[in-house]
Amino acid sequence: MIPQSEQNIINSNIKNFVYEIDWLDSLENVIDNINIDVISGNVNFDDGNNNKRSVDLTLSNLNKQYLPFESSKMQINNKIRLKCGYKYGSNQTLIYNQGIYVLGNPSLLSSPSQKEATLQLLDKYVLIDGTISGSLKNQYIIPVGTRIDAAVKSIITDIIGETNYIVDECTTLTPYTITKEINSTISELLIELCTVAGNYQVFYDNNGTLRFKKVITIEDIDSSPISYEYSTDSGLYLQSTREVKWNDIRNSIVVYGAYDEDTGIQYKATSQDFTGSRFSIDVIGERPKIFELNELYSNELCQMRSDYELLKAIQAQEQVNLDLIPNFSTNLNEIIQVTDANNGISGNYLIQSITYDLSYDSKMTLGLWKVRNI
Repeated sequence: MIPQSEQNIINSNIKNFVYEIDWLDSLENVIDNINIDVISGNVNFDDGNNNKRSVDLTLSNLNKQYLPFESSKMQINNKIRLKCGYKYGSNQTLIYNQGIYVLGNPSLLSSPSQKEATLQLLDKYVLIDGTISGSLKNQYIIPVGTRIDAAVKSIITDIIGETNYIVDECTTLTPYTITKEINSTISELLIELCTVAGNYQVFYDNNGTLRFKKVITIEDIDSSPISYEYSTDSGLYLQSTREVKWNDIRNSIVVYGAYDEDTGIQYKATSQDFTGSRFSIDVIGERPKIFELNELYSNELCQMRSDYELLKAIQAQEQVNLDLIPNFSTNLNEIIQVTDANNGISGNYLIQSITYDLSYDSKMTLGLWKVRNI
């Protein structure tokens, strides 16, 4: 949870929203900072995608400072760091990074009353998934028996050339030789390593750092701290919509991995909910879902994946859209506590999406999954 001093500022009724932009060169050195030209914008974060964030941003262009090519800022290789926060007290500010972005297609409006530049800001992930760049120019081979975290670091430093990265430890060895042909993408290579490692993901975070990170597990949920608490008595709480996904309930997961022709073994694992909860097998009967994943070369990897898929299925049984006065300290995959007796919302929820607009009366919407243990 963030420090109480920051919570006090966020919860205060006496504050104004602040939106800033750092203009960065291709190496992400700051070349300029602005906070007066932002007219409007929309921000979207979605944990369901590798490309997790996008922004549409409209700037005042009265002085023609945002003309493509002519401005030192509007160059095709430049980037933008978006920062959002609060002005409080005697012009003090509390600012949170909201990601580093590549410049997409700009659009410029000119009329007698308006001179505006609208920018499409793209997650840095587009530099490795083929959207802007990221196609392999040569065949890439990772030998069998390579530590996956070492393979990921090599890709990040040798191919991507990224210096700002965090790679979580993963001692799993590649169970087969991974080969990606010319014109495959770096993203495809990293995603295969994530799958083989057993429930890791690759993404850029709010600081523009490339992360190779283990996804949240049942054990993580039990031990993870609450990042924020919201209720109908909270000054930030506006409204919520609760959806119970009865049609999507699955309480039994079977994962079939690769078939080992040498031993005749079909790798396989099963995860089931027998907890006695309202949707468990012992209460409503079995509702199975089956996965066939030939890239999983051990029962252990199959078990890790089936546990993860059961966790997702249990969380997805209840989804909530929570509307708030913006809390810019919020991050994807954090666990928050929400209480609203009027629609039965109570307990811990995992943040799956974040959307908000850039305006003086902005509203933030959090897409949440209910956190339940298996």
